[in-house]
Amino acid sequence: MVTHRRHTGKKEPRYLEDITLTVDSGREAGRPDLQEDLFASGSFLGLYDEKRILDKLKKVGMTEILYRKGYRNLRIQISKQDNYTSRLYVDSADISDNETRLIELIVREGIFRPKQSFVPGFDFKEGLSMLLIEWLALQDPKASFSADRPRLPGQQHPGLGGLKNMQEILYSFGRSLGKDAIIDIPEYYHAAVIYSRMYSEIYSRKYSFFSPVDAGKLHAIMRDFSGVPLAEVSFAVTFDCLLDARTGKRVQWKPSEQIYPISDKMYRYFEKKEYKEILEKTMNELSFTMDWERYRRLKEQGVMDDI
Repeated sequence: MVTHRRHTGKKEPRYLEDITLTVDSGREAGRPDLQEDLFASGSFLGLYDEKRILDKLKKVGMTEILYRKGYRNLRIQISKQDNYTSRLYVDSADISDNETRLIELIVREGIFRPKQSFVPGFDFKEGLSMLLIEWLALQDPKASFSADRPRLPGQQHPGLGGLKNMQEILYSFGRSLGKDAIIDIPEYYHAAVIYSRMYSEIYSRKYSFFSPVDAGKLHAIMRDFSGVPLAEVSFAVTFDCLLDARTGKRVQWKPSEQIYPISDKMYRYFEKKEYKEILEKTMNELSFTMDWERYRRLKEQGVMDDI
């Protein structure tokens, strides 16, 4: 996700049944580069120690971004919370506040089976092997928010601008582990928008909602507020200011699974004619407006400063 508060809880899939993949002793089979002592030490995803993580960050240009912003004395911490949850933290000795991290990444391995099917021929009953992004924060504590870079819901500091670089790392993690996809459940509207726009020129794929109905709803909101700054729309959506233009009823943001396909089968799901038809039909049937009076009132009261 693209928010910068501390991670407080486990994300719960909405359409996919979460069956945690317990890592057993046979997991390292077929990985000649994986040493047994590394796997047993609590390494990240059972594959990477601090040095290998640093090499990954260098390869995708993430360290260069940090260096340019004045963070050179990097410190990397990795840990495994359990057999399926891994944590990565990057901070710097150049920051006086030891509690502020530059990068926080928490991922969980899982097997997912849909609770609901949308596209004929794609029930995925055998399960999907996925890497779930529980938490992703990229923040620049030396920077300040401005009119050009306003605060988004959940942010404590401006972002680093390295989301595509981190996506390249996540993709490499997924490929190394033989996953079908990477999955995120965006807590805030702006996170869903940013991920949906993050088309990878390298891999010719992008994040899409598992539900074509939710994808159509997102596209409709983006269409109806295309001329409004993303930060304002996201705060307004977060505070229940979004209205159905036809009925005037409030519309709540309900996070669901946004998926970046890795396997060909998962990629074909989003390319199916039926998926695109449901998305377009939903988008065309929906129309939204915003209760800007409520938004301004809440903003004046300072309520939005709490998230």
